[in-house]
Amino acid sequence: MLRRDELENTWELYGLRENPYSIQAIYVLGGIIPIESFVGREEQVSRLKRIVGSKGGSRTLVYGDIGVGKTSFVNVVRAQAYHRGFFTPFKEIIVVENWEIDDFIANTLSAIYASCKLLGDKKPLQPKTYSKLENLFEIAREEKDVGVSVAGFGGNYSVRKNTHGSPSTMSLIAFFQEVITEINKHTGKDVIIHYNNLELMPEKNLKRLFDNLRDFFQTPNVHFIFVGNLTVFSSMQSIPRFSSILTDSPIKIENLSIEEIKTILKIRMEKMRISEKITYTVPHTDSSLQSLYELYKGNIRNILNSLSTAVLSKTTERAIRLDEFSLCTTLRSILEDRYLSNLPNRARDVLLEVVKHDEITNKSISDKLHIARSNVSGYLKDLEKEGCVHVRRKNGKDKFWSAQPQMKWYILKFDEDRAKQRSLREF
Repeated sequence: MLRRDELENTWELYGLRENPYSIQAIYVLGGIIPIESFVGREEQVSRLKRIVGSKGGSRTLVYGDIGVGKTSFVNVVRAQAYHRGFFTPFKEIIVVENWEIDDFIANTLSAIYASCKLLGDKKPLQPKTYSKLENLFEIAREEKDVGVSVAGFGGNYSVRKNTHGSPSTMSLIAFFQEVITEINKHTGKDVIIHYNNLELMPEKNLKRLFDNLRDFFQTPNVHFIFVGNLTVFSSMQSIPRFSSILTDSPIKIENLSIEEIKTILKIRMEKMRISEKITYTVPHTDSSLQSLYELYKGNIRNILNSLSTAVLSKTTERAIRLDEFSLCTTLRSILEDRYLSNLPNRARDVLLEVVKHDEITNKSISDKLHIARSNVSGYLKDLEKEGCVHVRRKNGKDKFWSAQPQMKWYILKFDEDRAKQRSLREF
């Protein structure tokens, strides 16, 4: 049997232009994920809109587990604000682990510059101010050990110390305030700035940086939004100088319900269909979606990644529908081929023990498997290198290990009776 050319777009077989299971966040402008597919979180959206709508500036922490949709949540609110006349960099600013104070401010200016550049004649800055902003990054490009990624909207700029032409911290802050004042005057609105993935910065660095940037974050008429995971929430609460200037209590983003995820996927497929004249095929059944929802406790990123992997692996020359059984067997087979078959027996035992828990210490693994702790530590390090496990958090000397999401496919359950009942309802 001839297989379809792998380089062709698999999703066209389903009547779709693109991958409906993409984990790409919703963007303020553009992007492949339609903003209309954002569903739920009405109370949190209302809270953030009220904060941003209150003139004068604010500081808001948005937190939640990895993969629950925090970035899309903030970007949806920013998109609504942008269409109401607010200025906000189109792309969120990704925090880098080794940033210093100057890097943080310079990357904020870089994000503003990149968005103004894209706006062309509609940029909210006078030519003189924009020229000064542009010159700042022209200087950086001349430095051998720094770089500015204009197309990347910041996140790649670092300031050399004690180098001729490098701006001082005070001059960077003063220039930032000058830029903000001019944008405020031009738009008549506040500015919204979104910092993402604060968990990428080590806790010690994060605390030191945010403690020192307290005054910067109180720049008038700027709404600063900080996004991070559960660890970031704990870290921020332990920085009194910073936590005391938060405008409201942090906004926690929880997992969506199964019905909300169903609605999201339905809207995505409607928006991504090749043509209204063509009937598209939904690659999954409700039973397979339910299985993944239970496995990942509602984490939408892990659910979408699993569906995408299974469909791309299973699809050959025609569209298919993955039921609960097909999904389970396909993902387990992929897991075995890509990971488990290459592992020594004891390392495999350690991995499968980690998979059973949300998090577990090497001592607990040692006790359960009757393996010396030193040996467990060695297996965990090897598994970490293979991309099978990661350190979820630390508590003193104890490391709490978790399995990477795809490792959970090993315990993906298939309930034959339930699958039959659902199949009858679905077909």
